[in-house]
Amino acid sequence: MMRLDSIKKSEFARKRVIELGYCSKRNGAHFGSSLSLIDILCCLYSVFFPKSLNGVNDKDRTRFILSKGHGALGYFSVLEAFGFLSKVQTSQFEVNGSNFFAHAHKDLDHGIEYSGGSLGLGVSFAVGIALANKLRDINSQVIVLAGDGECDEGIVWESLMSAAHYDLKNFTIIVDRNGMQSDGLKSLIMSHQDVCLKAKSFGFQVHEIDGHDHVAINEALTTSASKPKAIIANTTKGKGVSFMESNPIWHHGSLNDQQYTQALKDLER
Repeated sequence: MMRLDSIKKSEFARKRVIELGYCSKRNGAHFGSSLSLIDILCCLYSVFFPKSLNGVNDKDRTRFILSKGHGALGYFSVLEAFGFLSKVQTSQFEVNGSNFFAHAHKDLDHGIEYSGGSLGLGVSFAVGIALANKLRDINSQVIVLAGDGECDEGIVWESLMSAAHYDLKNFTIIVDRNGMQSDGLKSLIMSHQDVCLKAKSFGFQVHEIDGHDHVAINEALTTSASKPKAIIANTTKGKGVSFMESNPIWHHGSLNDQQYTQALKDLER
């Protein structure tokens, strides 16, 4: 039942990414990154926030941090799918004066824990929260989503070393590994070789999954861990839209009328 619900919400969120990105006109949007993380976030919210944000200001709340800040449009669309943002609010995406733009703006009332921006900082922020909670004996989970391109940043690895050193069992990092970054293929720009082996060597419990398989995502999220957890989710950038999939042009771009129509047709299939 949970899987069917998360699939339905992911279908809604993907369509909403296209609608909102199209309406942003010349401002454009990060379509590729937003579409690759939709399934991950829908499963995560189905597991940890199925009906509410479990006390947006409670110290022991589960915290989700979007370190991959340019995936904000996908994030907003998922929050709308789960009822934590309204259609009126998300429709303000890239409208002058609104709080909904290319990177998420911290808003605890709607469950947005972190203002995204410079890549890598969200991971260190999440590790800091997990460590503080451990020291204060607060029993809560801290989950951060990073991109594989973002993992070029040294601060990511410094943070993961800290998470393992301090034995942060309350910390999970999910890597949206779509094999691309803003300039193209990661294998040609900065190969990470075996990310799973690296995470294991850092002292993490590692799960490598298909980042679009809701059963696999749910299992990885809910499996108990005796050490910090790393979920390496293999995804497709631009997932669901034929001309965007694995196409670096759509890291950020603007949709014309014809492209918008084609994107919706692709998603309807």
